[in-house]
Amino acid sequence: MTNTDLPQVNDGLWSATPLDEKRDKPPMAVVSSPDVEPRLIVYRDPADVRTSFQLLTTLLIVLCLLMLSALGNAYQYWRRPDRIVVDRSSGQVLMINDREYGEADAVKMMPDQPGEADKKYLVSEYVRLLYAVNPATRAADLKAALEMMVPQSAARFAAYLKDHHILEQQRAESWQAVWTPQDTSVDRLDPYTLRVIGKQEITKVINNAVVRETKQLQLTIKLVADPAGRNDANRRMGFLVAAIDYKELGSS
Repeated sequence: MTNTDLPQVNDGLWSATPLDEKRDKPPMAVVSSPDVEPRLIVYRDPADVRTSFQLLTTLLIVLCLLMLSALGNAYQYWRRPDRIVVDRSSGQVLMINDREYGEADAVKMMPDQPGEADKKYLVSEYVRLLYAVNPATRAADLKAALEMMVPQSAARFAAYLKDHHILEQQRAESWQAVWTPQDTSVDRLDPYTLRVIGKQEITKVINNAVVRETKQLQLTIKLVADPAGRNDANRRMGFLVAAIDYKELGSS
């Protein structure tokens, strides 16, 4: 028996092709048919895939940190600020982070309740804006005085000034006035009614002549509590002027 009569092993498979014949056989050429589409296989570099996943993970972490930062900023914006109250005279700490730790001789922590001192301060500022005439700031002073009044009362008072041409007269006569308060008291029967006595010293020009006039006035002012509480319009006092009554005690 020759070598050509034995079956040959080719890559683990049995083949009946003689070695000499297989060795002499030319290689087969693979011809692609025009009817068969070629298959395209795309391979990704493993390092490239790992880099993409690492970048995506980093981006997600940054987005989470950004969201946490935004939530923290919103919380800091809406939360009540920390408050620390220290009595300078004794050095005693009265409040830390809105927690009360007692009271001192000069300071006492208690709920906000506008009282008699607030009423007197509001009335004194209101009367000063009306009767201390400064030509340079007259318009701004009257605007501030009207803002300290109940809106309906402010509208009536503005109409009174316009109908009687008071502002035009003061402007034409170059009014300047100094207001000196003499007494401010709270009515014993009505804690929201205050009486003010003061002196107004007026300097004006009439027929090209300087005229000085002094008036002593008594004012009765009715206050109401401002529903908005303390704000800039009411000088942080929590009250509004509801009505004002004017009485001239004497002039010279």
